[in-house]
Amino acid sequence: MMKFSGWGDPHKAYDLSTRPFLWDFVHSQLGLENRLVGPTVRPEDIAVPAPRLEPAFLAAVTAALGPAQVSADPQVRMLHTYGKSYRDLLRARAGQLARVPDLVLFPRSRGEVELILAAATAHRVQVVPFGGGTNIVGGVEPDPTRPGMAVTVSLRRMNRLLALDPVARTARFEAGALGPELEAALNAQGFSLGHFPDSFEFSTLGGWLATRSAGMQSDAYGKIEDMVVSLTLCTPRGTLVTPNVPRSATGPDLVQIAVGSEGTLGLITEAVMRVHPLGRREHRGLLVPGFANGIALARALAHRGALPCTVRISNPQETALSFATKPRASGPAAFFAAAFKAYLRRVKKFPLDDTCLMIAGFETASAAELAARRRATLAICREFGAVDLGPGLGAKWFAGKYDYPYLRDTVMERGGMVDVTETAATWDVLPALYADVKKILHGHLRRGAFPGYVGCHLSHSYPDGACLYFTFAAAREDGNELPQYLATKRLIFELLLKHGAALTHHHAVGYELLPWMPRLLGETGVQLLRGLKQAVDPLNLCNPGKLIPGDTPALDAYWPPPIVAGPPPS
Repeated sequence: MMKFSGWGDPHKAYDLSTRPFLWDFVHSQLGLENRLVGPTVRPEDIAVPAPRLEPAFLAAVTAALGPAQVSADPQVRMLHTYGKSYRDLLRARAGQLARVPDLVLFPRSRGEVELILAAATAHRVQVVPFGGGTNIVGGVEPDPTRPGMAVTVSLRRMNRLLALDPVARTARFEAGALGPELEAALNAQGFSLGHFPDSFEFSTLGGWLATRSAGMQSDAYGKIEDMVVSLTLCTPRGTLVTPNVPRSATGPDLVQIAVGSEGTLGLITEAVMRVHPLGRREHRGLLVPGFANGIALARALAHRGALPCTVRISNPQETALSFATKPRASGPAAFFAAAFKAYLRRVKKFPLDDTCLMIAGFETASAAELAARRRATLAICREFGAVDLGPGLGAKWFAGKYDYPYLRDTVMERGGMVDVTETAATWDVLPALYADVKKILHGHLRRGAFPGYVGCHLSHSYPDGACLYFTFAAAREDGNELPQYLATKRLIFELLLKHGAALTHHHAVGYELLPWMPRLLGETGVQLLRGLKQAVDPLNLCNPGKLIPGDTPALDAYWPPPIVAGPPPS
């Protein structure tokens, strides 16, 4: 399990001692000093409420699973209470618990999941699926408005590779496999799924499918919904096993109905995924003059068929943060860095204050194919004034690509508010969307001389558009922490609707985005979701209060009235 009040490995933290420029940058943006602000309550000191146990349900699941797979341990229950949103970590750091699950169940097979759902139906017990616990939109928190018992079902013991078909290039996995477990099993036989989200080390296949996850190589392989062939979904009304075929015209795609359902229709227990042979990988760093120019460059790569497997272009503020994490250079390295900067400024006339870092990643079957793709990509990049820094910077980015969530913990420990929002929009919308969100967020976050941090990168490109991933930060307002955060997120969601952008590209809905879903989908869309829920979960037992508007009557406890940033698109 991850830390209760932070991200990731309990034994790992973001090391400031090797990054001498980082805190000066953070201070310039947020005004924070490099000192801890207030203690974090230790998990072992938190009083966990006694479980609300339904004896008949407890007896049924204990008989079906065995005592070792049923836990009422307070620490186990607490660790399955929250995901990893800023809101979750605020409460965890303060030792505040919302609705703690009464039991945590650890099934080892589809049959055991079916038995759990049967017992839950018989005894009206709320069932919340849990993979790695990385969700940041409230997707794994039991519904605090529902009476009665709530159980969390952890699928982590269902993590096997069940079959690999090298001819069809598909692999059948249990849904509880963590990213590293899944890749290790495939790599051992010469294959890869190619799905590497930021949460890769701690998230599961089932979680990816339930939330329509995106990984760093999505430009080549698509999002998780593009990789899945078939799946098994256990619901209170029975189990859905979709055909293992590449495409079908037998009505709406039930696979895609299950993907993104966030546990509200049932529990995904296994899936057949498209895989590809392991190839040669290379990541390169480039400098791009200006973010608007970077958007145009990404569009050109998508439209002209030279798209690498990874295209990630950071805005100037995110680029400055990246360079602030570098160790101090000395000797020849410092000399060459200064000389190169002078060359860019004087010879290339490169706008260093508007520099955007670009990562271009390649994965190919052969060295010749990699070289061809690299040449095509770099030729287009040069047309947009980009400067190639070579594979060294790209390799360093790749090696540390999962470390940034640990930096959020470091900033929170020193009094900062840090969170993310991601969206997707068409190419014609992206420039104005980016400019509007950045300008209004800075106006909202600014405190005196400190502008607040609004980092952004473009990633996950498509022929018709791309994803923008925003990270925002400011000094935390003591005594007003949660309202400060909620006001910022409301502002962002209203801006996304104003521009006709997606409310989320790959983080899902949970309960955090629920207030905006009726405006996004319209009444007909909401009724379709409700109809699906009614068909397979009429008692509303599976992850209630997530995804589908109207299931949780007490949303005002989480969201005050929304701030309207502008009229919705016509």
